Amino acid sequence: MGRHVSGTGRRRAATLAVFLFLALPAAAGTLRSTYVDPTAMALQRVLPPPPAAGSEPARADMQAVEAAVGARTSEDERRITANLPCTLDRFSGVLGPAFTAATMPVTAGLIERMFQDGELTVLAAKAAIARPRPYTLKPDLATFGHRSDSTSYPSGHATFGYLAATVLSHLVPDKRQALFAFASSYGANRMIAGTHFPSDLEAGKIAAAVIAEALFRDPRFQQDLARAAAEVAAQDTSTVR
Repeated sequence: MGRHVSGTGRRRAATLAVFLFLALPAAAGTLRSTYVDPTAMALQRVLPPPPAAGSEPARADMQAVEAAVGARTSEDERRITANLPCTLDRFSGVLGPAFTAATMPVTAGLIERMFQDGELTVLAAKAAIARPRPYTLKPDLATFGHRSDSTSYPSGHATFGYLAATVLSHLVPDKRQALFAFASSYGANRMIAGTHFPSDLEAGKIAAAVIAEALFRDPRFQQDLARAAAEVAAQDTSTVR
C-alpha cells in the first residue's frame, strides 16, 4: 500500500520542487529530459552525503584537489579542453574514428539525450545538496577553464563519463574495460582542473549507475538503444579499434 501524503505534505513537496527548479543554473533551461524524470530521480536521497565542512575527510578532499592542481601539466590542460564537451565524439579515441556524430548520428543522438537526462538529474541533486566548489572555498585556487555557477556534488562530467561508458559498453561489449578506464580519467580531469573534489567524482560514478538503471527500464530508451546497435553493427569493423 502506498504511503498516504497529507495536503500539507503535498504542498511542501510541491514547494520544494519549485525551489529546486528555480535554483538550477540558467543552462538547465536549454536541456530537455527524454527517458527519465530528473526531479523524481531525487539523487540527493540516494547518494551518500559529501564530507561535512571542516571534517577530516573534507580537508583530505581539498588537499587532493590542491595536489592535483599543483601537478597539472600543459598536456593535462590540453586533455581537459579536448574532453570538456559531453558528446559521443569524446569516446572516438577508445572506440575508433567512426564513433562521431558525423558518422553515427543515431548513436550520437542517443548519447546526447542520455547526457541531457543525466545532466538535469545531476543539476537537481546539486541544487538540493549545495556543496560549494573547491574554488568557492579557496578563491585563489589555480583553476583551469570555466568556473561553473553550479555547485559541486555530484560531478556532472564524472556522471556523463560513467553513464556513457555504461551505454556504449552495451554497443561494443569488448571495449567495456577501456570505456570505463576512459570514464575514470574523464572525471579525474575535473579535479585536475580544480573544479571538483574526488568525492564529487565518486558520487558521479554512483549517480551514473542509478541513472543507467532507470534508463534501461525505459521502453523508449531500449528502442533507441536498439537503433544505435543496428547503426554500430552496420559500420565496417575496421573502424572499431
